[in-house]
Amino acid sequence: MGIPRDIVSLEERLRSNKEIDLFAPMERGGILDSPEASTLLRLIQGIDLCNPAQILRLCLQALRVQHDELAPNLIEAELVATLPPEIPGVARPTVQVIREMLHSHAREVIVVGYELSDRDMMHLLEEVASRGTALIMICDRMRGSVDRLLESWPTGIKQPRIFQDRERPEVAPYASMHAKCILVDGKDLLITSANFTFHGLHGNIEIGVRLSGPPVVEARKIFSHLVDTGIVEEIH
Repeated sequence: MGIPRDIVSLEERLRSNKEIDLFAPMERGGILDSPEASTLLRLIQGIDLCNPAQILRLCLQALRVQHDELAPNLIEAELVATLPPEIPGVARPTVQVIREMLHSHAREVIVVGYELSDRDMMHLLEEVASRGTALIMICDRMRGSVDRLLESWPTGIKQPRIFQDRERPEVAPYASMHAKCILVDGKDLLITSANFTFHGLHGNIEIGVRLSGPPVVEARKIFSHLVDTGIVEEIH
C-alpha cells in the first residue's frame, strides 16, 4: 500500500510519544523531531502533491488502511429495550430488533431462552425454519418450553434442533439455563434481560444490547461448548 500504509504506521508510533502533539503548530508539535517522520517526509517529497485533490486522496487512503486493519476488532453495540410507550426514542424496542434479526436470510439462528411462549415470536421462528435456516433452540428444563415447542410446531416445517439444560447435582439446587439471547450466523447477537414471552417483549421493563464483533464469535463458542460437554442435551 506504500505511503498510505507508512502514514498509518507513523501515527501508531507517534501515538505513544507524549511529547508529540499532532494538533499543535508544526514548529512546536515535535513531529519534525521524529526520525520516522523525517524519513516519511523524504518519501512524500518525491511525489507530486501540488494538487490539493491528490493530498486529500492520500489522506483518505491512509484512513482506509487504518479502518481495514482495525475493523476485525471493532465492536458495534446498540441499546435495545422493552419500555412503557410513554418513554419513546430512548432505544429501539426489543421486539422490533428481534423481528429485524429473524427476517434476515440467515444460514443459522440460535435462540437461547429461559422461557419461550410469545406466539408472535414463535411464528417468526417458524418462518425462519421454513426458509431452510438451521434453527437451534436452547431452553430451560423447568419452564415447559420444550414440550410447548414440540406440541405446537407446524407439520411440514422442519423441526428445529431443541436442547435443554441437564440437572447438575454438583451446582446449587434449582440452577437453571437463565440466558436470553439470539445469535444469527455467528455475527449478530442480541443479549437481553427479556424473556421471550408476551410481557418480556411488550409489557415489562427490559434492557439489552445488540452486538457485532469479537464478543459474538466468543458467544458462538459458548453455545458449542454447552452442547459438546453435555451441559445441554438434545431432545428428539
